[in-house]
Amino acid sequence: MPERRWSETAAAVALAGLAKMGPTRLHNVLTERSPLGAVEWIFAGGVPDRIPPPLAAAWRSALHRFDPAAADAWLSESGTEVTWSAQPDHPVFLTNDVMPAPVLFRRGCLLDEIAPAVAVVGTRRASGTGREIARELGFGLAEAGVTVVSGLALGIDGSAHEGALLAGAAPPLAFVGGGVDVVYPKRHQDLWSRLLEVGTVASEAPPGAQPAPWRFPARNRLIAAAADIVVVVESRAAGGSLLTVDEAIRRDRQVMAVPGSLRNPAAVGTNTLLADGCAPVLAVTDVLTALGLNQVERAKRRDQREVPASPSRSAAQVLSSCDDGPASIDQLTCRSGLSVGEVLAAVSELIAAGALVDDGARVRRA
Repeated sequence: MPERRWSETAAAVALAGLAKMGPTRLHNVLTERSPLGAVEWIFAGGVPDRIPPPLAAAWRSALHRFDPAAADAWLSESGTEVTWSAQPDHPVFLTNDVMPAPVLFRRGCLLDEIAPAVAVVGTRRASGTGREIARELGFGLAEAGVTVVSGLALGIDGSAHEGALLAGAAPPLAFVGGGVDVVYPKRHQDLWSRLLEVGTVASEAPPGAQPAPWRFPARNRLIAAAADIVVVVESRAAGGSLLTVDEAIRRDRQVMAVPGSLRNPAAVGTNTLLADGCAPVLAVTDVLTALGLNQVERAKRRDQREVPASPSRSAAQVLSSCDDGPASIDQLTCRSGLSVGEVLAAVSELIAAGALVDDGARVRRA
């Protein structure tokens, strides 16, 4: 072994970054060895079972080129924690999983393994209504003290975490498909930054690892392992969220689904789950009831839509016309039976009261 000084954390980074070193192979390598012991073993010519000699030689070559001091410096400067199975602070739900995560990289706050956790997942190509529902679920769950788990992806995942952050309560947990320093997708840079301030971003991938396609199915099993319940908001007939459902069933986790329109292609998967016997989610209280939390009554009050203390009759009519996601002024005029002028005045009243928000073209309930 080269005379450079290796720490256990640097060894964990190096091992996780080796070519074709997936979770199962790394678990086997670390079953009887610490990360440093495994590096020393590979340097000495040790070869795990079923590893072809050319790959073992490539591993030794990569470890010779690896700079452990630079790895330790980066971990310290970025605030990235590294844990592995033998450590007491490695998440128990990953150590005891049917497919363990032998090494975990995480940034942000410490994980709260005692708090109940719910994964809110779904399609990246979500409808506006689906994103609204995901935000509402994320908000209501976090406000009730539930850790919202998801993948920080576009669509449902990101919307669920946005809602959890708006609640300013239980810290959310995100498992990502690349390194914890690789923001993906790029447009979620602000969301990542805000989540890191109060929650946790975690990954099996070492620093700098790009989100390769094979990493996402592996990431989905971590989401399922961390959750007590998996809620699917929108899913197409086939997609990553259904892989998470498969992993949840494999771990005996309850799966729930939000019903969707028969005309919405983004709801085919969720409606199929409901037809197969999954419990429906019509409000956040359904999930809290499934968790057995005693905050259910409090959550019911939060789940009721806020209205102005003394709304005018036209404002009440307009508000009751906003039950199905964002709506334009023309749509509200048709639904409410009021004139355009009356609708505009009512919308202004409701926005001032905090009951509606304006996205520039349409309005929706706050």
